[in-house]
Amino acid sequence: MPLVLSDVEWDACVLEPRHDRALEAYVRRELGTVPSAVPYFTISPWVVRSMTKLSYFGAPLVHMDYFLADLVGLVVSQDNSCRYCYGVQRMLMRVHGLPEARNREIEQNFLGAQIDPRAKSALDFARRVSRSAPLVGGADAAGLRAAGWTPDAIKEIAFQAAYNVYMNRLMTVAAIPVASVEKLAEHWALGWIAPVIRVLMRPKLKRSRLAPLPSERYSGPWEYLVRALADLPCGRELRITLDEAWESPLLPKRAKALVFAVVARGVDCPLAVREATRLLVETGLTPRQIETILTHLGSADLDPIESALVPFARGTIRGRPMQLQQRTRALLEQLKPEQIVEAIGLSALANALSRLGVVTQLG
Repeated sequence: MPLVLSDVEWDACVLEPRHDRALEAYVRRELGTVPSAVPYFTISPWVVRSMTKLSYFGAPLVHMDYFLADLVGLVVSQDNSCRYCYGVQRMLMRVHGLPEARNREIEQNFLGAQIDPRAKSALDFARRVSRSAPLVGGADAAGLRAAGWTPDAIKEIAFQAAYNVYMNRLMTVAAIPVASVEKLAEHWALGWIAPVIRVLMRPKLKRSRLAPLPSERYSGPWEYLVRALADLPCGRELRITLDEAWESPLLPKRAKALVFAVVARGVDCPLAVREATRLLVETGLTPRQIETILTHLGSADLDPIESALVPFARGTIRGRPMQLQQRTRALLEQLKPEQIVEAIGLSALANALSRLGVVTQLG
């Protein structure tokens, strides 16, 4: 059955909105508006900045057009049952001028919709990157190559899919309120003002291309992904986001690395497991201790924060929104509010990165 928004159960938000004038001014400057989700994450500033930096506003597209990128967002958000992002993407489809009948056609079955084969190959690939069951590898890109996509273009498609996985997890795991975006996506006046919105968005999407990331800036956590994406604007912004997330003081580095390790093991990404293990060893855990933790999702070697985060991280990999949200609610008595927000951001980032290893196999 095709997914409709009303079919998806959605819990009450587990976070309290906190306005931060400086952060909201930054988001407004970059996006032209402040999405309703932003105040719920301001207590962990890197999470808010990442929403912009990793988007196509912060990391301009080079090889795919913005309409296709938004179609990727629609398909991935629908596949992940993220009501918030799904509502945003439906709104963007209307802003692009897509007739409602075409919009419904794509939502119900994009492979059967009237979309050119080249775009369909990109959407199918993006959905498979999101699902990662099994994990997508270089051989899975054969259809895109046959459709005329270059290796760098395929990397860009994969990154757009991973970015939407990131945003889906942020919004879903936190149960960000959806009423405002759903109402806006359905509002009768949106079709009338869409041309004005397109004009206002144009300057944001025409900014100059970012220079490739210099080799001396590759190093840091998840260097293998940054290196693979270094020739694209998203590589630079990913490096910045990873560094900010890793250096944030809200959670200890060992707890952060455990979140990444648990998600990487659950997604079954060898590259991500190896990187998270390396980071854990740097924090003092032995390979034997790490294996015990990842196998049993617990250990006497874990402190109270880590003991709460390990099963939480595992629960963010797959599941219906209410399941994910109830796991987050269980953290309320175990962690401080800022630690919960950071944990949500880290688990979302881990889910995105663990699905992105395919970019290392594309040349």
